[in-house]
Amino acid sequence: MADMILVQPYTGTWDEMSIRHPEGLLAVAAVPVSKGYDVRLIDQRVTSTFEADLDEAVGPETKLIGLTAITGQQIKYALKVTQQVKARYPDIPVCWGGVHATLVPEQTASHPLVDFVVVGDGDLVFCELYEHLRDGSSLEDLRGIVYKEKDGAVHSNVGKVELKTVTDDGSYMVLRKNGSADVIRDLDSLPELPYQLLEMDSYNVFFTEDGRKSATMNTSRGCPFRCKFCSDPVLNEGKWRGFSAERVLEKVDYLYHEHGIRMIYFQDDYFPGSKRRFIEVLEGLKKYKRDIGWCTLGIRADTLTKLSDEQWDLLYASGCHSLEIGIESGNERVIKLVNKAETLDEMRQSNLKLAEYDIKVKYTMIVGFPGETEDEIMDTVKFAMELERDNPNCYSLVFPFMPIVGTPFYFDALDMGFKNPETLEEWESMDFDMWTKKYRGWASPELTRKLEAINFTSYFHNKNVGYKFGGSVLLRTCFRLYHPIAKWRFKTQNFNFFIEDHLKDGLLYIKYLARSLVNRKMMGFDYFQKSLNASEV
Repeated sequence: MADMILVQPYTGTWDEMSIRHPEGLLAVAAVPVSKGYDVRLIDQRVTSTFEADLDEAVGPETKLIGLTAITGQQIKYALKVTQQVKARYPDIPVCWGGVHATLVPEQTASHPLVDFVVVGDGDLVFCELYEHLRDGSSLEDLRGIVYKEKDGAVHSNVGKVELKTVTDDGSYMVLRKNGSADVIRDLDSLPELPYQLLEMDSYNVFFTEDGRKSATMNTSRGCPFRCKFCSDPVLNEGKWRGFSAERVLEKVDYLYHEHGIRMIYFQDDYFPGSKRRFIEVLEGLKKYKRDIGWCTLGIRADTLTKLSDEQWDLLYASGCHSLEIGIESGNERVIKLVNKAETLDEMRQSNLKLAEYDIKVKYTMIVGFPGETEDEIMDTVKFAMELERDNPNCYSLVFPFMPIVGTPFYFDALDMGFKNPETLEEWESMDFDMWTKKYRGWASPELTRKLEAINFTSYFHNKNVGYKFGGSVLLRTCFRLYHPIAKWRFKTQNFNFFIEDHLKDGLLYIKYLARSLVNRKMMGFDYFQKSLNASEV
């Protein structure tokens, strides 16, 4: 029986795209596993017997059950897990961690079903919380947690995160006052991830035509930049921390030899770190002679412009398959407004250089920032088309802006009329695709609908997006059918009379209705209204 149990809830329609390894929970499990504790990790996305798995894991020694959730759809499923746990084992405390709990800790901890919240890095704190509960120790001085007192009052040891403007152009610092939470600096000091807790072959991280086995990997945490819309500076208190190049390559070699992994998705917010570290990692990956490929979630255009011709060749020789680059806007004023700290010309320069290599490039952009005009929004669509014209290997996805708690633009959004969700349940609709349908924004209804049209059609307008749908027959079919229409909309910038997202909702409903009938479990229509989350494409 387990000393502690970690649960990865469903993520919602994201699971249609891919199922990535639960690295966050693996990191939380690593310390107690290294200490010899019995830890079980149950991933709802890859098991059809969740309650039976839970019953098998729980025993008299089980003192804590933890789970993670990001803001949006996953909160619905995390709450369902919590309800199931409390119905079967009401005396076992439940602890929430992850992105949403870190951003909104007190509100999360105040929910009747939640006993504890871990804020920030949970690698050390979660295990210490377990030991305190096991030994009956006081929690008053345990950093990084929020919890309920016996009288139900919420007690916080984490203080408050505050933003401090440090330059006239809006750059800012992130400060935590009257409390503390872990932001671990020396990642090399952490134990290896306990992959033995997973069925590794149950995950489909990245589709490739040659059927390579793939895995995720985090080589760092945080980002050194301060974009005003991004949660990263708030979550990581403005700090970037990375494993050494040597440790990264050891992790790669382990996955390559022990699990047959031939494609790695580095899901760091900013993968390179220092240029020296970046080059050392590329040199190490080059030794595999492209037998192992890689892609990354986080890299910047200005970082690439600083590479020499020889280093560009090294980038390709290291096995680089695809890169994801945040462009954010095609308008210089907005680029400065969001504190992007790079220029459109740097983006153009890196795009032209990337066009010389067989490397797929995903550009991500955002429209609808507070204070952004409709003309500036259309500048972003035009810039997306420019980049795609100059680089036949790239594609652009355009997301509607969403206010994230604690960021500078979040406070701007509040000033412009945004109403903050007041309960944990209400945060379920706060994702890129749903929030404008549930909450008042600052754009007119007509402009809001245009933003939704730009977002939806961006998924389908470029044939290069197609490989991302490779793991789903339904999505591949939808892509082939809708691509000509989406391509026409983007080319002509005609987003009027947009009804396609409603057709998509109906199609997903039919699919899941059929699945639920097979399983003899009817699911509410509310689930099927959820859209594909753009960050997964």
